[in-house]
Amino acid sequence: MSKIDIYKMNIPKCLEKKPKKVSVVIPNYNYQDYIIERIDSVLRQSYPIYELIILDDCSTDNSADIIKNKIENIDNVKVSFIENKKNTGSPFAQWKKGLELATGDYVWIAEADDLAAPTFLEVAMKGFKNKNVILSYVESARIDENDNLIRRDSQDLYNIYNTNRWDAPYVNKGVDEIVNYLSITNTILNVSSVVWKKDDYSKIIDEAMKFKVAGDWWIYYKLLEMGDVAFNNQPLNYFRKHSKSVSTVVKDDIEYGEICRIQEDIASKYNAPMHIYKDQRRRRNYMDANVSKDVRKKRIAWVMPHPGKGSGGHRTIIQNVNALIRNGYECDIYVEEDYVSTDRIVTEKINNWYEECGANVYVGIKFRTEYDLVFNTGWQTIEFVKSLECPKKAYFIQDFEPWFFPMGVSYILTENSYRLGYLPVTIGKWLSHKMINEYKNNSRYFDFCADLNIYKPLEDIEKENAICYIYQPEKDRRCDIIALRALKLVKLLRPDVKIYLYGSNTKNPVDFEAERLGIIPIKKCNELYNKCTVGLCMSASNPSRIPFEMMAAGLPVVELYKENNLFDFPDNAVSLAEPSPEGIATALIRLLDDKEECKKMSKNGISYMKNYPLEKGFEQFISAVDDMFNTKYDKKVDIKQIYNKKPITPSKEVLDVAKDALKCQILIDYKGEKWRKMRRTKRTIKSKSKGALNKISGLIDRI
Repeated sequence: MSKIDIYKMNIPKCLEKKPKKVSVVIPNYNYQDYIIERIDSVLRQSYPIYELIILDDCSTDNSADIIKNKIENIDNVKVSFIENKKNTGSPFAQWKKGLELATGDYVWIAEADDLAAPTFLEVAMKGFKNKNVILSYVESARIDENDNLIRRDSQDLYNIYNTNRWDAPYVNKGVDEIVNYLSITNTILNVSSVVWKKDDYSKIIDEAMKFKVAGDWWIYYKLLEMGDVAFNNQPLNYFRKHSKSVSTVVKDDIEYGEICRIQEDIASKYNAPMHIYKDQRRRRNYMDANVSKDVRKKRIAWVMPHPGKGSGGHRTIIQNVNALIRNGYECDIYVEEDYVSTDRIVTEKINNWYEECGANVYVGIKFRTEYDLVFNTGWQTIEFVKSLECPKKAYFIQDFEPWFFPMGVSYILTENSYRLGYLPVTIGKWLSHKMINEYKNNSRYFDFCADLNIYKPLEDIEKENAICYIYQPEKDRRCDIIALRALKLVKLLRPDVKIYLYGSNTKNPVDFEAERLGIIPIKKCNELYNKCTVGLCMSASNPSRIPFEMMAAGLPVVELYKENNLFDFPDNAVSLAEPSPEGIATALIRLLDDKEECKKMSKNGISYMKNYPLEKGFEQFISAVDDMFNTKYDKKVDIKQIYNKKPITPSKEVLDVAKDALKCQILIDYKGEKWRKMRRTKRTIKSKSKGALNKISGLIDRI
């Protein structure tokens, strides 16, 4: 183990022709064993010192006498020595005092137990050649109580992803440094490695004095809001680690709480991307084993079906997972094992198909850690959640899922999941109304909301005489057969109307002219809503979020007149029709023909949705989760029906056309016995081939 000896280090000639005025502040408390060496490491700098200010915080050892004797022999630098009559109890009080006393243009706070190489100040001052730099620092080597070198740098303490970012000098914008680095951990480990541009930082330091451990991190964060940062990777500062150091004698709970405060403050203020929250959690997780459970952030597991491209239900889950993370919870997502996907593959699907997610994602529903709460998210996952150990279980309900099935075992098993006592939180009022009144569950809801930054009126898009329909034939609850028949009737009666089908990449044939858009990005959805006259969305198990996004864009909506749509839709912006092709067609034609009514509904929809930004729904959901932890979850919720108009019923015009247009074709085959025998043979071959393939597949699964 090599030893650091500043007295054997050469002092090179300073190459700076016009050196700046640098005040050096040495705050001391009970460092009699190190103070002489520290003072000498300052005096032996190649860069000239403008003044030296030594502060003693009422030391109980022999520090003060040693300092007095030492400074009597210093004659080439102006030296001040100030003793406190009473200990301040905070190192930051001494920092503040030193900064106030300093008369130079730059300040180096050199802690009394650390050391510096002779070129430290000269190298650090180069950072200020950029006029926007407010803080310049160098890499820190670590030494022990006997000046033995422990490590040549300190990247192991702050470079948690082992990047090469700190392998070379750099200058960076202060805010960028805050958001991408200081938001995660304190990357500036030791104040002795830092030179500050002189200014009044008293308010910043006053706030830092409220911290027991992380006050320096807070100071650097606030300083870099005022200017830029310079870093040099030469390890010219020697950061001493020993039992008396303020940096190590701390209570883990206090440190954890202060880490959380700074991380949350930065992330919230700068609207940090979700990968920053993920990195913040990794920093906190280093302390998990040593932190008491009541201090650690609440941890929530989400058990959900495999994601599907274009799935609105998954998008809602991910949005609310992220909302919880932004509000101080830790979340993990579990999807069932499919023997194909990896954690990384599913994470990429979620990030690419919905939005960047701040949760860890795991394939295989086996908990990787302990959780305070687990959310079931659908009928597919209920049996898994029943088998998981967790002190609290909740149900994130987006549809009345028994209606996904005909009356029978699947219906009843799914319905029984609402009787398990899991704490329900629903999207929309109707489902909560159903949970409360039919299943006697205390339920909370969050409203259907829209991202008003995306879904909004656009002035530069020309209106078309067109209908857009969210066509998802793979989802039975979307009632695609009824909708397609209705659109066929509309096309027969109003042939000039253009019809757009979007929301699925399926190529099922339709028997009328329509433009297929497939799955499109959400911004393209808003453009589509802006150019169409009417939007059609059909959902039989709860309202979809899509009609609310249509309303936010100013598009009048036609939906089914069913129980599930009466509690969340305003009756002046949505037209609910009898759930038949004829009823839907009539509602669409009425709006196509009545431009004034369309304008009225458009205006009403925009006005209504102004009160329902996404943030409102997140606040409601977070409030419900907070109550799961903090209350008996027995808050009474008053839910009333808000759609009070009668359903649109079929018009005579539509009924007359429907008689022939929707007539069922009865097919009779006259090809004879020989042809039928060939068909039977074909089916037999196909069945046997399928059986052989299943056997091969089974063998592969057993490998």
